[in-house]
Amino acid sequence: MSEDRGVGLKGWLSGPRSKNSKSDARASQLVQMDKRRIVVLPLANISPDPRDEYFADGLTEELISSISKISELSVISRTSAMSYKGTRRKVSEIGNELDVGSVLEGSVRKSGSRMRIAVELIDASTDKHLWAETYDREFDDLFSVQSDIAKQVADALRVRILPGETRRIEKKPTTSSEAYGFYLKGRYFWNKRTKETILKGIECFEQAIKVDPKFALAYSGIADCYSVLVDQQHLPYLEAYQRQKENALKAVQLDESSAETHTSLASALEGEYNWDRAEREFKRAIELNPNYATAHHWYGILLWRVGKLDKSLQEASQAQLLDPLSPQIAVSLCFVYDAMEKYDLAESLVRKVLELEPNFLTAHGCLHLVYLHQGKYAEAEKEVSEILRLTKGNPWVKAWTAAGYAFAGRNEEARTILDELRALPPGTYVGAQPIVYAYVGLGEKEKAIELIEREYETRANWLSQLLQEPLVAGIRFDPRVIKVLKKIGLET
Repeated sequence: MSEDRGVGLKGWLSGPRSKNSKSDARASQLVQMDKRRIVVLPLANISPDPRDEYFADGLTEELISSISKISELSVISRTSAMSYKGTRRKVSEIGNELDVGSVLEGSVRKSGSRMRIAVELIDASTDKHLWAETYDREFDDLFSVQSDIAKQVADALRVRILPGETRRIEKKPTTSSEAYGFYLKGRYFWNKRTKETILKGIECFEQAIKVDPKFALAYSGIADCYSVLVDQQHLPYLEAYQRQKENALKAVQLDESSAETHTSLASALEGEYNWDRAEREFKRAIELNPNYATAHHWYGILLWRVGKLDKSLQEASQAQLLDPLSPQIAVSLCFVYDAMEKYDLAESLVRKVLELEPNFLTAHGCLHLVYLHQGKYAEAEKEVSEILRLTKGNPWVKAWTAAGYAFAGRNEEARTILDELRALPPGTYVGAQPIVYAYVGLGEKEKAIELIEREYETRANWLSQLLQEPLVAGIRFDPRVIKVLKKIGLET
């Protein structure tokens, strides 16, 4: 990680400075001095076994979750916090980069059934210690340690914890420390975001449920795994959504007071085009935990999908405030700007993300679309070629290559790729969205519409894009496309 990664992305995303620089500096100083805005840095793993890294990372994430339940605190989310893992940065530098006034850091040592957790709360502007504690406990005491740390942080920062927040902080997600260990491993693998690690995550969550069948967050974890698998085109939509929804419903049934479970259910409900109920679930999640960046982020994506772009921008911006170094959230902003036809802004922003994360596939995919929407076909081809290189020739990416060729008028090259895709072995899954676009670009509208109708039967999550995607403008008002849009609860 480069030394200026944080200040580069956070500073750039904040937008152009106003002409009143002195006023801006004073306002910035006020934000930085706000002790109630806090980051929990990754706990250092000093265990004898390096394989216990999952425990240190998991405990960091759980502390973020616990402290974020205190409404008078603003807590930086996991992605931004974990970007400092393994770095040696001054607390004052981190405070400036994240606009936080307080930093919680520490270490964890796990040996057998015992653990030692050492934490300290530091004023980012003065480098003074506000509170410190070391906990030598049995692993079974982990939940009480987490809740005590949250309360001590609130006390040191002189903020109130409301009665409902106290109940949520003190609530044990499971009665089994063994199940909780499996859960922490599951989240560790889920956060890696590759197909292999997500499947490992599912295995860990399932082991947690086997130990404690009433562990709501483990069901939520499985639901989130299937959400990512379908978004990354690793599984057919219908198969993934069925597993996602059944686990999300079980999670909410077991724990209605969890922002995580409601967010998982909201995402699953999108799979059946139940936009209104999904929106209610996202709002409930945010009501339960306004600091939960994932709820704001995913809610913003839902709003983008249904064409509520101004509201989508608001939610994505709030998510970015809570997780300022997250490339995923930054690219979500790019997609919104692209849909608003603010192409220069979208392109500049996504390029900045790629400067910092050059192999980030979603950013390359967003830039590819931005170029296609502007008719910059040579630039689009360059981006899709890079994605092909990074994915080692993924068939879905080849389909996007065909779409670009079709709109560029390179019809024979587009058809050659489509023929190659049709010749793939039976059972090879290729998402149909770029194939539909390729047919539209080739002027083969009947094939495009037939495929759209088949996609509805599979509950494809991209169909809402028919409402606003410029590349399908030529078929948007065909009665059959209008019928599909009505079936998924959208109107042209």
